[in-house]
Amino acid sequence: MRVILASSSPRRRELLSKIGIEFEVRHPQVKERIFGDPVATARRLSLLKALDVWRKEKEALVIGADTLVFFDGKVLGKPRNEEEAVLMLKTLSGKWHKVVTAVSFVAKGFRKTVHDTARVKFRCLTEEEIRFYVSTGEPLDKAGAYGVQGFGSVIVERIEGNFFTVMGLPLFKVYEVLRDIGLLKPQR
Repeated sequence: MRVILASSSPRRRELLSKIGIEFEVRHPQVKERIFGDPVATARRLSLLKALDVWRKEKEALVIGADTLVFFDGKVLGKPRNEEEAVLMLKTLSGKWHKVVTAVSFVAKGFRKTVHDTARVKFRCLTEEEIRFYVSTGEPLDKAGAYGVQGFGSVIVERIEGNFFTVMGLPLFKVYEVLRDIGLLKPQR
């Protein structure tokens, strides 16, 4: 069965390739909006992304994913501009927040959505550090205005949970689903 990753994220492509499955990439056309609590929103958006691509590729298994950062009950999406990125990073500086990544699998006669949540603590950041980081451009296309796998790794002090959940694809959950449906066999 063909596998398609419904994502424009190079990080998700990199991560999915780590588990030894061949896949294609398609970019979903989904307007991202909040559907209630962060977990419900991430789950819903991952499903919408997978369904959007699956409607054009009905003979494939389509994997969609969505990652949200939330702090104090508020979702911190992708910043609209540099000033919003600065504000988000100032808000998170020295504090814990949560990251949820949901992954949906859609094929003919099959639908499943899983998610994982991790806690992340930033170290205390100076104004100069925040502005420098934002000037790299890295924060501008990432939920919460940071990428743990890039230069943003120097602002993360601690992670409780799965690193790959924070990066955007909880590989252990993806592996379990693909194994359970027979697309991956454990190596001896």
